[in-house]
Amino acid sequence: MKIGFGRSFACCGAACLSASVGAALILIAASAGMAAPSGAGGRAGAGKPSVAAQPTKTDPPFARVYLAVRGCMSCSHCRTAVRQMVRSNAGGGEARLGDDQVEVRYVTPRAVPLREVIRSLAESRLHDLSLVDVLFEARGTIGLSEDGSATFALAETGQSFPLVIDRALARPAGGRPVRLTAVVDGWRRKGTLSLSAREIRPAG
Repeated sequence: MKIGFGRSFACCGAACLSASVGAALILIAASAGMAAPSGAGGRAGAGKPSVAAQPTKTDPPFARVYLAVRGCMSCSHCRTAVRQMVRSNAGGGEARLGDDQVEVRYVTPRAVPLREVIRSLAESRLHDLSLVDVLFEARGTIGLSEDGSATFALAETGQSFPLVIDRALARPAGGRPVRLTAVVDGWRRKGTLSLSAREIRPAG
């Protein structure tokens, strides 16, 4: 799936740029889990109309990292280099390249080396390529740390991140499995990465 980010780069100021790109990334995450309708099933019998197969919905992967990039992603040299850099730091994740975004998929539960995946592009020396924004989507649970702040723990891994939940979002009951879509904060500096929730829905 490819969703362009070109329009978002026309916004003035870092805050506008980040917000616009983040919104576009969320649109990717929201629609990436939907499969295209399958083709017609079976043949029409004598005097009977053919019946089209019902659309199917595929299960989303355990986790996904979306990296919005700006710069050269069209030539084969840059695409090959980006794919190799991401794969070497993805800890088993599958890299998929679009025109202006990279998606790293983790099909089954495992720890996600989020900092390393981000660093592979944030510190890239490729000509005219820069990382703009990062979105993280995963299945897990929301809980509280010792100081009362929210955390998000990936299912079956024990890996967790600090989480900020806007008041406009409904907070699920503690311990209930959810699928979280969040903007990744803190990757432009050293230290702990944190998540800012953009969508929380029950894990199906």
